This record gives sequence, structure tokens and C-alpha cells, in this order.
Amino acid sequence: MKIIGIDGGATKVSGAQVIRIDDQTFELIKPIKEIQYKDHKSYDSNFVPLTLEKQLANKQLTKPEQNQSQLYIECITEVIEQIIEEDPIPIAIAMPGIKTANKRGIKAMVNGPRIPNLCDELEKRLSLKYKIQSIESDADMCAWGEEFGKTGAFRNIENAYYIGGGTGTADGLKLQGKLISFDDAAKWIAKVWELVIEKDTSFESFSSMSGINRLRTSRSDKEIGLMLGNLLFERISTIFSGWNNQFITDRNIENVHPYHGTLLDRIVIGQRLSDFLQSNEGAIIFSEVIETLFINCVNSATEIKNYFINNEGFDKDRIVLSNLRSAPIIGLAAKSYLVPC
Repeated sequence: MKIIGIDGGATKVSGAQVIRIDDQTFELIKPIKEIQYKDHKSYDSNFVPLTLEKQLANKQLTKPEQNQSQLYIECITEVIEQIIEEDPIPIAIAMPGIKTANKRGIKAMVNGPRIPNLCDELEKRLSLKYKIQSIESDADMCAWGEEFGKTGAFRNIENAYYIGGGTGTADGLKLQGKLISFDDAAKWIAKVWELVIEKDTSFESFSSMSGINRLRTSRSDKEIGLMLGNLLFERISTIFSGWNNQFITDRNIENVHPYHGTLLDRIVIGQRLSDFLQSNEGAIIFSEVIETLFINCVNSATEIKNYFINNEGFDKDRIVLSNLRSAPIIGLAAKSYLVPC
């Protein structure tokens, strides 16, 4: 069975046909097709989204927002046209942002325009035989891809945390052998963008490539690595023993959850953040991440110390820099097949 997966990010849209090998394995048929929004003739480089508060209050779309949303739709349409075949193929799509009530549009997006009628517009423009059932979370689909991709870093692992850095940051979880959406776990764990270090500075600045690129003009690589390491340790700690107000959030997070006592078998870093940390340019930051994890684990509960520390320091087998850039596209196909609407 073939499925088209479309990963619409904040700066580009990517897509490919995916085939099911078996119920546990999906892979791309052909290379990914990609379009950068900035390359579209109508791209508005000066576009600034309304504040999240105004977007969630359903303020009317501004003219620039309408124009930018049409541009996004046109780019997504073009990618689908490049990869679709004559035979009808189901399409699954993921986008950042808060979805509309019917999950077929974008109600709010920090780094882009609202697109409340996205699925309707795509179906009309492409005369699709199969309706697009809903828009998935791009973050969740990264975790699904790591689980069901042939080289995915979640495969054969019971407990794992995924962090993918691009324009924004994607969070993913697999606990006790099951994939868990951060939306479903929201009572006891926060998404990266919700965690604040100081006024107007979210941890997303230290985990997204857009944020890291900005920070490197004013902060040292060691400082960035220190903060990213502290973030990853918070994930270890919160999953093992519950939220302990390590950072600032604007909502209450419960300490109690069903996974107390769980130790992460693996931390997976993906997307452009992984590419960067594997490069010479990102080496100092990654080294500081490992050192910070070591210091935090050594000074933590005995169970955490014994699990994550070996004779050489922090156990580097517990952290994987994933090269599966197609993870969200593969994840879309896997979920579309395994969890049909």
C-alpha cells in the first residue's frame, strides 16, 4: 500500500510516497520533493504573524495573513502534484500549530499564517478522491517515523524521548513500549516551547536551529550546550520522578503520572539540530550537552546515576543523533495505515 506523506513546516513543505513493507516498517519509494516558501513569487519576507493570543481569540485574518496562507497552500499543492500518480493515493499531512476543532485547518501558528480551510482548499485544487482526514502534529509524526522507519531510533526501544530542532522544536515520547503524544501527556509534562528560562526566553531558543543561530551572536557555544543539556536532564527527571518546577511555565504541571520510576533507554535528537550537532561547527555544543548530562546525573537519584553513568562518564549509548530526516513523512504514512480515521 502506498501513501503520500506531506510535512508542512514553518519554512518549507516536503513530501514523498511511502510504502508499507510490513506492519512495523515503512519506507520512502522515491526521494523527497521539497519547496521553500521563500522561493514562491508571492512570498512576503516582512510577514509577521499576529500574537498567539489574538490568533486564539479568532481575530479576523489580515490581508497579509490571507496572502501568506494562500502561498502555503499553493506550495503544498505543487509538492503533491509532483509526487502523486494517476491512481488515487491517500494523502496524510502534518503541520505545526494549533489545529481547528475538526483538525482540518490551522487555528494558530507561531511562525506562520493561520490556514483554517487548509484541507478543503487542497481537496478542491487537487480534485482528490480520498479526503484528507485530519492534520497531524508534525512533532508526533517525527516520533512515529523513528518508530516505524527502517532505521528509526525508537525501534526495539521501550522508553525514549525525541527532540527535533528546525525552525521550532518537536517533542516526542515512547514509554512502556507505546508512542505517547505530548498533547495527551500535557497534565504532567510541558512541551519545550512552554519552558521559560527568563523573561521572553523559551528553551526553544536553545533547541531549535533558528534559535541557536540567533543565540550564537550573543552567547557562547558552551552556554547553549549547558542549557540544552539541562533541558534533556529535565526530561529524564520528570519521566522518572515527576515535574519538580525545574523551569518556569505559565500553567500548572502535575507531579503525579503513570510512568514514575521509568528510566529513558534513549534520547533521540533529530532533524536539523542533529545535523548541526554532528558537524564541526556544533561539536562544542554537543560536548557541553554530554558534560551537563553527566554532572546532573551524578548528582541525581541513585537509580538515575547508576543507569546513565559508566566508567567513561555519561553513557553515550543513551543519546542518539538521528539521520532520519524523513521521519515525519514516514510517520504520517505509518499512522494513516495503522490508525485509520
